[in-house]
Amino acid sequence: MKKRNIIIDCDPGIDDIVALCFAFANEENFNILGITTVAGNQTIEKVTDNATGLMSFLNKDIKIAKGVSRPLVREKKPASGVHGENGVGDYQFPHTKEIYSDNAITFLRDTIMASEEKVTLVPVGPLTNLALLIKTFPEVMEKIELLSIMGGSTDGGNVTPSAEFNVWADPEAARIVFDSKLSIVMSGLNVTHSTGLYREDVDHLLKSSGKITKMCGEILNFYFKGDHVKEGTFTPIHDACAIMYLVHPELYKFRHMDVVVDCSEGMNRGNTVADVRDWINYDETYPKVLVDVEMEKFREILLENLYKLDEVYK
Repeated sequence: MKKRNIIIDCDPGIDDIVALCFAFANEENFNILGITTVAGNQTIEKVTDNATGLMSFLNKDIKIAKGVSRPLVREKKPASGVHGENGVGDYQFPHTKEIYSDNAITFLRDTIMASEEKVTLVPVGPLTNLALLIKTFPEVMEKIELLSIMGGSTDGGNVTPSAEFNVWADPEAARIVFDSKLSIVMSGLNVTHSTGLYREDVDHLLKSSGKITKMCGEILNFYFKGDHVKEGTFTPIHDACAIMYLVHPELYKFRHMDVVVDCSEGMNRGNTVADVRDWINYDETYPKVLVDVEMEKFREILLENLYKLDEVYK
């Protein structure tokens, strides 16, 4: 199987860390060309520290580029209540690695243009970096194979009744990306609320003697302190969905839909208005919106890969 060139654009973030670990467990499928950070779950300084911290923890030399510190036109509002003051549930990573670049936009441009093959971008935070990339260096668009996005929803939000956090955080950027006509796969809350782990799974991770699994258990345990988990029994790991799709697309059902991002103020800010009318047929030039997932299979594969990674980092 030919490896897919990917760059992961993220805002670590508890679920970002798990998603990155899942990607590292599948390096037989990926050439990970770099990681870019964006202000989202926490400030740009904190999420970048968490990205370099994970690389230090794993002793990996993947290039990390620091992205923008705020949305295009809005004020930055971190999700401290969900991810903690440091963004990873107060877990303390070592810090032996440094960032490769302090300009994610030029890093993305240079890396994409230097690649012989097309590149897949996996944005699992606000879409600010990608919007700036598209507007500043439109020549990269011909070399982008796919955007596997964690963001949006077809049936309600989490930060507001109508909006998912990543899109709500920078709706103007999200509109630019969704209007770009690039090939898009959207992993929205309507699917990602079913992609995660049970309380007992996290308890087993906490008790693990493995380096990766124990760390994931400790940061995921923080999620159960919040009211976003389902009655304390299940926590979504939203960002892992965008990586899982690239490895196991067979787990998902999808429909091509028109998706329009609401950039108004108030309750509708960040709403991804998706045309879910089943009698309207859109062709594949429209975003591929995931509409269903094999929940238990997702859980099994995610856990299997986290434990597999323990064998690499004994």
